[in-house]
Amino acid sequence: MNVEPWTTVGQGSTGAVVPGIQYLLRAHGHAVAVDGDYGPQTAAAVTAFQTAQGVPADGIVGPITWPRLVMAVQQGSTGDAVRAVQQFGLQRSPGEDPLAVDGSFGPITKERVEFFQESWGLTLDGVAGRETWSFLSTFVPGVQPWALVKQGASQATNWRVLAAQHLLRAHGATIAADGVFGPQSGQAVRDFQQTLRAVEISTTLGQLDWPGLIITVQQGDGPAGVKGEAVRAVQTLLADLEVDGDFGPLTAAAVREFQQVFLPPADGVVGPETWHTLMVRLFD
Repeated sequence: MNVEPWTTVGQGSTGAVVPGIQYLLRAHGHAVAVDGDYGPQTAAAVTAFQTAQGVPADGIVGPITWPRLVMAVQQGSTGDAVRAVQQFGLQRSPGEDPLAVDGSFGPITKERVEFFQESWGLTLDGVAGRETWSFLSTFVPGVQPWALVKQGASQATNWRVLAAQHLLRAHGATIAADGVFGPQSGQAVRDFQQTLRAVEISTTLGQLDWPGLIITVQQGDGPAGVKGEAVRAVQTLLADLEVDGDFGPLTAAAVREFQQVFLPPADGVVGPETWHTLMVRLFD
């Protein structure tokens, strides 16, 4: 669950994930209507699929069923498994047309999948496989997942890298904030996870790590110590700010401007909701 935030979907669920499941069931040979209604017919098809797979047959698509249900598709793939991905739309900007649900994985579908992967810090390969599907599965009303920062990433491929490094430094890591998430940063992640007594230890910052890693900051904080590093993390995520660790008027104004657009009302305090929104880019 730390790096693959599979959701649990059953009767009564809504959102783009429901027709996604229905298309995947069709790809596995189950004759269900793609109507976006997770009703008895869909539940029965899921139960039949689970029985064939030898997993608990409860008619609910959760973390055990999802990895068996999804199919990796890429440029050149065709059929209902491709439609399952395309029907999410995957627009890169609010005014952009959603993907055509034509079952043909062409260059445009690949482009949109890559943007989705970049938005969530996933492996940028244009393949809608298990990792990508774990994030597509969260297209349901409610809490959204945290993006990933993996060892091997750089600021050029994942803009969260510097922020992650500064936050790890705030928690005592003696790593350079250099924009390259190499072995030292990966080990710092492992060390931090151990302080959380985490069951899943890895070199990737994921769902279980961010809530403990972020630090609430506001005007007047920094530039030295724990708060200073957290302020630097914020400053790396906002445009045209000097990364000096000083939460002064310019940083406060940038935070309020960001909040006014993405999660009003704007209070200038970078708490959990603001941190989460800063870490995700859903549109260009």
